[in-house]
Amino acid sequence: MIIRLALLLLSLGIIFPVVAQEPALKQTLRGKVLDADTRQPLIGATLSLVSTNRGATTDTSGAYRLEGTPVGRYQLQASYVGYAPKIIPEVLLESGKETVLDIELQEQVEEIGTVEVRASRNDAAIACPTVRSISVEETLRFPATFYDPARLAATFAGVVNDNDQANGLSVRGNSPNGMIWRLEGLDIVNPNHTPNAGTFSDRITQNSGGVNMLSAQLLDLTHFYAGPFPAGFGNALSGVMDTRLRKGNSQQREFIGQASLIGLDLAAEGPFSRDSEAAYLVNYRYSTVGLLSAMGLELGDEAIRFQDLSFNLVFPGKKGAQITLFGVGGQSENIFKGERDSTLREFQKDRYDITFESQAGILGATVTLPAGNGGLWHTAAGFSMLDSRRYSDLVDRSSLPFREEEDVAIQQKLSVHSFFNQKFNARSRLRVGLLATHHDYDLFSAQAFVEVLAEGKGRGWLIQPYANWQQQWHHFTLNAGLQASWFSFNQTGSLEPRVSLEWKPKGNQHFSLAYGLHSQLQAPQLYFAVAAPDENRALAATKANHFSLSYRNDVSETMYYRLELYFQDLYDVPVSATQFNSFSALNLTEGFVEDALVNLGSGRNYGAEITVQQRFSRNWYYLINATWYTARYKGSDGIERYARFDGAYAANATIGKEWDRKPRKGKAGAWGANLRVMLSGGLRDTPIDEPASAAQGRTIYQTDRAFEVKLSDYFRADLRIYYRRNSENSSSTLALDIQNASNQQNVAFSYYDTQKRAIVEKYQLGLIPVLSYRVAF
Repeated sequence: MIIRLALLLLSLGIIFPVVAQEPALKQTLRGKVLDADTRQPLIGATLSLVSTNRGATTDTSGAYRLEGTPVGRYQLQASYVGYAPKIIPEVLLESGKETVLDIELQEQVEEIGTVEVRASRNDAAIACPTVRSISVEETLRFPATFYDPARLAATFAGVVNDNDQANGLSVRGNSPNGMIWRLEGLDIVNPNHTPNAGTFSDRITQNSGGVNMLSAQLLDLTHFYAGPFPAGFGNALSGVMDTRLRKGNSQQREFIGQASLIGLDLAAEGPFSRDSEAAYLVNYRYSTVGLLSAMGLELGDEAIRFQDLSFNLVFPGKKGAQITLFGVGGQSENIFKGERDSTLREFQKDRYDITFESQAGILGATVTLPAGNGGLWHTAAGFSMLDSRRYSDLVDRSSLPFREEEDVAIQQKLSVHSFFNQKFNARSRLRVGLLATHHDYDLFSAQAFVEVLAEGKGRGWLIQPYANWQQQWHHFTLNAGLQASWFSFNQTGSLEPRVSLEWKPKGNQHFSLAYGLHSQLQAPQLYFAVAAPDENRALAATKANHFSLSYRNDVSETMYYRLELYFQDLYDVPVSATQFNSFSALNLTEGFVEDALVNLGSGRNYGAEITVQQRFSRNWYYLINATWYTARYKGSDGIERYARFDGAYAANATIGKEWDRKPRKGKAGAWGANLRVMLSGGLRDTPIDEPASAAQGRTIYQTDRAFEVKLSDYFRADLRIYYRRNSENSSSTLALDIQNASNQQNVAFSYYDTQKRAIVEKYQLGLIPVLSYRVAF
């Protein structure tokens, strides 16, 4: 099948060859050029579209405008005297919507001849060698991401998607629980619909779900941090998904409609009035994923529904001041109906009615104010909540359903993040800030209303003050930071140094050495085990020393390769306090723990990563990477074992190309084809004790042989084919995504099935086609 698809893509290139003729359709590219540290406008900055004669300069407000630009893809270069120039390599102009792009430039010590290629990778006064920026344009192009930046991040080196049904990310051998989500700089709850998707126990996870609640229609850049991230990022061990919302168009009203076999989106944006730059952006989405089930495609045999509403309101002030108000709210459910006729039951699950319901909401605001000469003060505050409930009822023809399992997990976060930036000169910058998050927990889990596994309520402030100093020399950049962490819930804390040093011996070469001590609170369900209410509430945060050494070579303005070595030493990991066994919190993703725990466990992860990337240029791009890694841990028995997420290796190759069609009758278009191939080592599992499982009527593991089983290697090929059309007042894209185009049978996990009375292998998703149509006008 893959060969046939490749022949189809080749035929498209023959039928629709690249044409040199300039399209007749035009569009406007505009925005502002700002100082990255102070967000003050840069007056007289130069903008130019690479390989064209089109350009502009910024006015007294830092604004630029390139009108009458033919639709298509461009590279945009911004430069200003005394500042490092920058190229934005992937700018897409479509006829149905203006492209508004604000660019931040950083003052430099001396003039250099090369151009920085990393698109929008600046976060004022903060640098991180391992940060990757994900644009909405990339989510519209990469195969089978379904417009989710988390699924796209799985194409990066060192990152593995732990299950096809969800967007959980194992980063450098860590559990997906090691990550944290941020929105507009604030720590938030899990922002995903169906947060139980793809799990063994069908229970809620901390950081993943089937569908991202943050719609692509509202997203701007998403910064994905891995490795030793700098001060200002806390409560995470492996990665940070830092999501930003884009501004609505402040000069004209625009609309986006998108329909797919996953959901229906309707978005609107525009100015509040003609006399103000204040703008709104709002999106509503309702799921249509049930159509896949109607087509006979297996999605876990469940009826899935979700909907969400999101908005972002921006109110610019004078001299760079700005106020924003944003919000996201959504609900989802997946319902499985058991088979009433016992003679027709095939699997254990057929004996149950299972309902999972989830509601989530986020509401926040930001204020940005200039402060004196070279200063900037920014404050964000927000409230987020997640209420998830699961019910499992045993069904029988002769009686009413009997409630066998019930889970309630309610989590709330009240977050405040305030920082002050001061640029002393081109060499020196300081950021001082405070992260304060109030955590509120309410959990309950019971089996057959007899055995209560977890129950409790708790609340506490996580206080994280921090400071980061950046000092630049001719060839060196030093970032030195310190962050403290204190959790009032159990009076525990830590002091966490962060430091990175970058050396640029030549304009296109970068050597980086980084270290960070990071900590993360335990998953809420660990604190409230009924068997150990006092011991587990006292659990301190897990900590990790993270080291990395990297080299990057910018071969050209759009192509680079990167090598990195890393080592992570984890300690204060919760393990069993009552017996010597193999349990470790490092292997958890979902579920409840019945045992008393203590912070005496450890782990270590190390590996090597290589990445080669050609950004979109001359109508094609590629991203190729490989990772070799090891993840080990120790439980309370002191034996070092492979960790659950040790797959040994992972390799990704994504490639794509566009073919422009010759404009005719006021319309222009382009065909695109994108292919992604993934190959990775199988994750780890624990052998099942079949006789004990049969005797107890549930899966019983041989815990003394924890994670000795290595699942078979994972292979998946994804495809995205699209046709993008531009007409006079609108643009549209018709696309077909095929996840697992070869219908590969990848093992997810094994369990003992009481209906079959045997060990059963559960597989990942098979071939999933998703047709979508997007129109902007």
